[in-house]
Amino acid sequence: MDIQWSLVLFTALTGMGGWLFFFICLNVFVRKTDKGAFAGTATALALTVVGGLASITHLSHPDRMLGALQHPTSGIFTEALLVGLLAIVMIAFLVMLRRGIDGGALKAVAVVGMALGALMSFMAGQSYLMSAIAAWNTELLPLGYLGTAAASGAAAYLVLIAAQKADENACSLYGLMTLAAGCVALITVLAYGAVAGAFAGDAAPMTIAAAAFGGVAPIACGFLARKKPGSAVALGAVALIAALIGSIAFRCAMWVIGAGLYDFFGLI
Repeated sequence: MDIQWSLVLFTALTGMGGWLFFFICLNVFVRKTDKGAFAGTATALALTVVGGLASITHLSHPDRMLGALQHPTSGIFTEALLVGLLAIVMIAFLVMLRRGIDGGALKAVAVVGMALGALMSFMAGQSYLMSAIAAWNTELLPLGYLGTAAASGAAAYLVLIAAQKADENACSLYGLMTLAAGCVALITVLAYGAVAGAFAGDAAPMTIAAAAFGGVAPIACGFLARKKPGSAVALGAVALIAALIGSIAFRCAMWVIGAGLYDFFGLI
């Protein structure tokens, strides 16, 4: 099966944007830094919008997508709903930041934002579960989507706050978060690769790259950033680039080991 690059970019970008927003919202509760909230949310919103637009470019008949949106049980409906809700919450968060609204109201929006940010990446992978393709029909697939997106989102937040001169305690904490997200990415990629047989055949190089770039690199960079927060900008940038490569590689591996659905996606 050909790699569907539009869908790869859709899930990688919206996943990264969702998890970047997750960590921004998390900081509303831990209060480790006052840096990066507005710029980070604007960036997360842009990633979500661009990713959402990318999702329709693979369709031969985009107008038929409107029919799918009339069926709440379809994957397209779920993805479109989550993208829309996440964008609305991000916009509300931006407005609240601009107006200086804090306290319980901001925390309530942050809770919703964290839930939607994490759910977006998981449900994007959940849409591909089907009995017709055994290698896709496992919950480890959406968990891999979630794990790799979490690593890229955590790294993005680390480099963002470090570039805006957050103090060393904040950089150290979010270095630890990047390390933790990298561990989740590594575990989920390895688990999916083992169950789906992705470490054999044409998908093997991509799966190995997903584990190395998407998991090992953020773990190493997060560990170093925690120990040396003064170097968090460079370490965060390396982690971000590597995590995004790993996220894309994981999604490409999924398409390579799939079979028989290329025409289906072209007819929607």
